[in-house]
Amino acid sequence: MKVVIGVGNPYRRDDAVGLLVAESVARHGGHAVQSDGEPAGLILAWEGAELAVIVDAVVCSPATPGRIHRTATLPPAHGSASSHGLGIPDAVALATALDRMPRRLVVYAVEAADVSLGVGLSDAVARAVPTLVDQVLREGTTT
Repeated sequence: MKVVIGVGNPYRRDDAVGLLVAESVARHGGHAVQSDGEPAGLILAWEGAELAVIVDAVVCSPATPGRIHRTATLPPAHGSASSHGLGIPDAVALATALDRMPRRLVVYAVEAADVSLGVGLSDAVARAVPTLVDQVLREGTTT
């Protein structure tokens, strides 16, 4: 089973990109859930999955808003934090310790332009959504 986990906050502009991608994947018939990024929630969301695909916004400096990054290798948690409090690496560390990792984990991170309070994606991030949805839907379908 493949699960897409959209991480974000709907009230922090571009930080909502993961949530919107998850909505779109679900409309296309995929198994998708939305998450605030809290580690226990992520672990529950990917429980039993062969492949977990996480989609989240990332703040970079300098940034190229809308640029999509894909990784299957995450850095160690080392006290990292994200706009969600604890980050995805923290969830991975906890799940590894508890033997609750999916067989495969892929993260798509979209460079954000604006994560201030408000609703609606910036133009650059909004333009990236269709490509991102397509990539996420195809993830795991080829060898």
